[in-house]
Amino acid sequence: MEQWKKRRSLMRQVRFTCTFEPMEREVLGDLSAAVMEALIRRAQSAPKDPLAEMTGMPSGHKSPPSDPGLARLLPDFEREGDEEYDGDNSLLRSFNENDIVKAKIASLQVINSALGPDGNVAVSVTEEEAAAWVAGLNDIRLYVASGDAGGGEAAEEDRENLVQWLAYNQESLLEALMA
Repeated sequence: MEQWKKRRSLMRQVRFTCTFEPMEREVLGDLSAAVMEALIRRAQSAPKDPLAEMTGMPSGHKSPPSDPGLARLLPDFEREGDEEYDGDNSLLRSFNENDIVKAKIASLQVINSALGPDGNVAVSVTEEEAAAWVAGLNDIRLYVASGDAGGGEAAEEDRENLVQWLAYNQESLLEALMA
């Protein structure tokens, strides 16, 4: 992967470009789709609350995800030991988790859309899309980093390399955004 670059033209808006190796593009596309699918499954498994449906109030899960990757993406709002902890994590989660999941899915969709169905390795995104890329890359990185390698030391090393590559990709795009 080459570093992200900021491109300006007289008549067009600012764009951020990067060219991936075909394997990098495939891995990134697969990972974004996998994280998106996990988030969609989480949202679809939310219990239905008849009162919330009648009033139009948001309602969702009251407990954190059991999947370590999703737990990293959807942590509790407060933790025991926090100064203002009042034990209302379940209420906060049920009101807010669905909106958080929607925002994360939207960021991941920007990545999938830019990569395209045809295996596009040359990516060009607007400033708004670049911000979504940064958020999506962060979610992918957190999800991968929390996973169980399950294959011993070699799998752990592969996962660490992948997390570092995702962090490099994210850092490169952030640097281009700040330039």
